[in-house]
Amino acid sequence: MGILRILLLAFNVAVLTFLIYRLLQVYQMPGEIQKKRVIIITGFLLLIIPVLMIATVLPVSPLYLFLYPVALSLFLYAIRAQGRLQE
Repeated sequence: MGILRILLLAFNVAVLTFLIYRLLQVYQMPGEIQKKRVIIITGFLLLIIPVLMIATVLPVSPLYLFLYPVALSLFLYAIRAQGRLQE
């Protein structure tokens, strides 16, 4: 169980770093403010979930391991689609 917690913590640190990087890119991207606002709010919510799990406010569950990567991939797809629309 200890190894699972360490792996989950490492995954969360990597995800948090990547999300912050992508949110800063979206913030600096020219474009519609409304679309950027939706992406930034969604990214912020995705940032809060691992922090709440590390702080043990939310329980760690196997469902998180399956759904969170899907939510991240959809979020990254939305960012990429937003970037393509700007060109």
